Amino acid sequence: MIEPLRRASAVCFDTAALIYFIERNPKYVGLARPLFAAIDRGDKTGITSYITLLEVLVKPLLERRNDLAEEYRQLLLGSPSLHLHAVDRHVAEEAARIRATHNFKTPDAIQLATAKLAKADVFVTNDARLKAFPDVPVVVLEEHLGG
Repeated sequence: MIEPLRRASAVCFDTAALIYFIERNPKYVGLARPLFAAIDRGDKTGITSYITLLEVLVKPLLERRNDLAEEYRQLLLGSPSLHLHAVDRHVAEEAARIRATHNFKTPDAIQLATAKLAKADVFVTNDARLKAFPDVPVVVLEEHLGG
């Protein structure tokens, strides 16, 4: 497991990390699998926002892949150690502050606001631009590929 993730007890992740795990992306699944296994065992708390559910369901719904959509739903909604956070007033206001300060896209700002407000130890993504966010350490999967 990636060292910052090994030490973290609360891990917030964006949509890409979940897609890599569920769809077994050959390049990144080896990095994502240990994280989601630790969340599944209850060794770590997983955190994300409902934006993740929205984003992961689009392609399966377009492709009429109800099996894949259900796999995403089961993981996101059925794990006692994985918490989906609503986009409430606090998240919206923090996301607006993040957008105003860093000019991130709205979904990214919402995910980062969720990570900050949920007191995540680390945020997992594959978007290196998000490393500019100073409030939660950001782990970019691409930077941890072997060889």
